[in-house]
Amino acid sequence: MRRRDIRLKHLSVLAAVTALLTFPVQAQAAQSGHTYHVAPRGSDHAHGTQASPLRTIGACLDRVRPGDTCLIHKGTYREQVTPPSGTEGAPITIAAYGDGPVTVDGTEKVTGWKDAGGGLIAADTDLPPDPDFNAVFLDNTRAAEGRWPNSGADPLNITWAEADTTSTDQHIDDTDLPDADWTGATVHLWAGSNPWAQQTGTATASAPGKLDFKGGNYRCTPLCMGNQPYRNYYLVGSKAALDQPGEWYYDKTAHRLYLVPPKGGIAGHTVTAKHRLWGVDLSESSYVTVRGLDLWGTSLRTGKSSTGVVVDRLHATYISEYSTLPMPPDSDLAIEPAEGHIVASRILDSGVQILGTGNTLKNSEIAQSAGDGVLVRGAGNTVTNNYIHDVGWMGSYTPGIEINGNGHTVTHNTIRRTGRASIDTAYQINGTEYRDNRIAYNDISEAMRTSRDGSPFYVCCYLNGTGSSIDHNTAHDSSGQNGYYVDNYSGHFRLHHNVAWNTGARGVYFNGHTGPSIANEDHNSSYGVGIGTASSALGGATDASGSYLSNIIGPKPVTASQTGNPLPVVRSNLISDKPGYTDAVNGELWLTPGSPAIDAGEVVDGITTDTLGRAPDQGAYEYGAPIWSTGCDLPGCQQRVRHGNWSATASDGTDAAATVDGDINTRWTGAAPQAAGQSLTVDLGESKTFNRLSLDAGRDTGGQQPYGFSASVSRDGTQFGEPLARVSGRSFTQDAVFPRQTTARYIRITLTTSGPTPWVVNDIRLYGDGPDAASTLQAEKATSVRGVERGTAATGVLGSGDWVAFRKANIRGKHLTARLDSACTGGTRGCSLQLRLDAPDGPLAGVVPVAGSGGWQEQSVTLKREVTGAHDLYIVAKGKTRVAALDWLTIRP
Repeated sequence: MRRRDIRLKHLSVLAAVTALLTFPVQAQAAQSGHTYHVAPRGSDHAHGTQASPLRTIGACLDRVRPGDTCLIHKGTYREQVTPPSGTEGAPITIAAYGDGPVTVDGTEKVTGWKDAGGGLIAADTDLPPDPDFNAVFLDNTRAAEGRWPNSGADPLNITWAEADTTSTDQHIDDTDLPDADWTGATVHLWAGSNPWAQQTGTATASAPGKLDFKGGNYRCTPLCMGNQPYRNYYLVGSKAALDQPGEWYYDKTAHRLYLVPPKGGIAGHTVTAKHRLWGVDLSESSYVTVRGLDLWGTSLRTGKSSTGVVVDRLHATYISEYSTLPMPPDSDLAIEPAEGHIVASRILDSGVQILGTGNTLKNSEIAQSAGDGVLVRGAGNTVTNNYIHDVGWMGSYTPGIEINGNGHTVTHNTIRRTGRASIDTAYQINGTEYRDNRIAYNDISEAMRTSRDGSPFYVCCYLNGTGSSIDHNTAHDSSGQNGYYVDNYSGHFRLHHNVAWNTGARGVYFNGHTGPSIANEDHNSSYGVGIGTASSALGGATDASGSYLSNIIGPKPVTASQTGNPLPVVRSNLISDKPGYTDAVNGELWLTPGSPAIDAGEVVDGITTDTLGRAPDQGAYEYGAPIWSTGCDLPGCQQRVRHGNWSATASDGTDAAATVDGDINTRWTGAAPQAAGQSLTVDLGESKTFNRLSLDAGRDTGGQQPYGFSASVSRDGTQFGEPLARVSGRSFTQDAVFPRQTTARYIRITLTTSGPTPWVVNDIRLYGDGPDAASTLQAEKATSVRGVERGTAATGVLGSGDWVAFRKANIRGKHLTARLDSACTGGTRGCSLQLRLDAPDGPLAGVVPVAGSGGWQEQSVTLKREVTGAHDLYIVAKGKTRVAALDWLTIRP
């Protein structure tokens, strides 16, 4: 094992996961059926043995029968994979062999570039997808379609233009609009008095400072251009917009691709363009297992009739691309057509799609999509232990996971950085039934990056959630309105044991919206800092019969419209800003000794099932029980840097404490309009390791987000190096992404652009490449384990030689604390948990004696020396066949 673990350190994140998890494939494949091998060095006329492999996956699929396996060796395969069906007892398996990444690439190289004048080059090429779905990549990086105004590389940090107040629903006045022929360009609008939807139209005429367009929604005043609070727009899809390296424009009539070449010319660079929407097409397949594949510039789908499909360890990047938001066709709608259904645009034609019945997506990473991350649709499908991020940037109701249908299980997923919701359903295409769905143990954060009306968990509208359970989820650090939002007349939703902090107005909101909100429930949930209006609320309902909110802890009231028969029940709730949480700023809302919530709850049938004391506790965590956790256990799932004793100073001398208090509802505002050179300096109190900074400017800023800034770091607070990141854009939250992991105590944010208003900052957060060991590392979320099972709140009992491991944990400390439950019976001498670095038999950093019994206990020891840097952490049991179960650990100064 030691050589294998050391080798994993030198692989990419994806390759590490693939290598770690796919070595058993060969043994699995040998159990039944015939095994064929595929490798780039092979020939499609070969026998398909390991010594004489086939060249393409398609050639293998032409040969397989139920029970057979295609083992794919490392390499890139530019083809569409369309498997036949297996049978329930003999599925067909397509799996990475385990010798390196296997990439199904949806792009083809573009060659034949010629000078096109005006600083452009062009190549004649046919791009087969619908032009709305074209995508271009320069040196394996997403290239931006030409647009005005220019924006940065991050599509979730959009730079918007702002129209003048004289604009109308089909006309834009903007004195900053360049004088060019914009006819035919796509106009992307985010405008109105309450812009809960984004929309696109087509420019029909232009003149200096003026533009006419058709399309869009025109639901004025909420959703159209005019003298409104929001008048944001940009133009895309016009040759006139090509003005910076990497931008492209495709002339679909001439079949010609134009590109602004990199500085120094196109020589030595590679351009590819999307050719296949579905790299793995299972729309007509059942009983197929796909394991360990990478997708690049393409996606995977099952079909309405698919069943028994298992997709495991997929790594899919740039799965969907488009630049228009058309009204969904009537055939896609489950209800009558209406203008407002623009929000459902592209839900059914983007993302990794798990359709049908009884299919599974698990242990996968899904990233970079203009639309959905995952669409689950049909009945009885499972989506579990996936890392889904950077999706939904076009701003319609395309979330991290879109759930349509009944009986689905969506658990243990980490979903972050989404344009709108993390988890969503849209009744426009779903219909009004939402029965028997289980949504649990998901970590959903950094949602609502391109909109203001929504939340990390969002359902709309008229839905009947009978039999569904939304439980044991954590929602946090979102620019929306609520943590969990059941909107517009939906009923029979049961929420319990959920957690939210830094979600804006409320932890949870059942919105009657002048209509019924019947039989909705919220029990035993915990809400922390960054909740401004209500911890849990049911409001605006004409009929709230049978609703029930109890055993809730939060800083703000719990309220419900008192209408209906029977009237809503609101009781046994603890409203306090000091309820005895462990660490509210870091979302550790579990109880400490002496908390008034202990044994203070009431019994709720089916909810308070794990009581340890005289009565149930209030809140989401039962005192004395192991601490359950949320999210996936894959690399990348744990990134947030623990918030410590941070402080901030502003160059204008104003009090900047609100920027680092961990509460998104507090705000610092600069003393004067934005000007280059204004700065904030953050002292982290100790050195931290990170590679991303998020500057959260809140949901309603009146255009006071920074117009542009840079970020630099220092170890001593005096000498700051050159900026490590430069950021432009106007989104609620802007991210400075550093080119590498950085360790520093001080960060300086400096404005680089002037603006008409002072800048505002609500919250500053840091993220790293791997977990922060100063945060609580939950044992059940370890990235690998040996000899022990992981539960939802702890491991099973580790025996001697068993271990749990956290990949690339960022460490700076010498005090280890572990919460464990001893199982070392018959005398405890010799039982211990060892902390080892980088391998199960790597350097010994510390030993936690395992002594006594009688439940969960915290044990603290001083390490042999201070440990710093990024390490793989191994907790190795020593002693007897039963040593201890492990709940969590920390390493701090």
